[in-house]
Amino acid sequence: MKVIVENLAKKGLNDIFYYNMQYSLKNAINIDYTITEYIKNLANSPYIGRYIPEISDKHFREVIYRKNLKSAYRIMYYIYDYQDIIRVFNIMNSKQDFNHILTMHNYFQNYFEI
Repeated sequence: MKVIVENLAKKGLNDIFYYNMQYSLKNAINIDYTITEYIKNLANSPYIGRYIPEISDKHFREVIYRKNLKSAYRIMYYIYDYQDIIRVFNIMNSKQDFNHILTMHNYFQNYFEI
């Protein structure tokens, strides 16, 4: 399958990198690299992720990258079975409130059926 990373997901990955860079450049680079590898692996194993609990449509999935017990990141994507495409639409810290983000952005209100 072809993997497309949308702008919001790219922004999320950038935000994660710059946040972690404040504390450790090495750590920020490691997290960025690992998340990018998780995204690349989706092409071969798109159904590895769990259903996103906040969204009722089962084409929406997420993989969790857990750096340690206190640090985890959600890589959220949508699978277009009929086109063999995966769209990574958001990457965020698992501590962030996804429901709040859904209501904040018109992009999500038009894109999801919740």
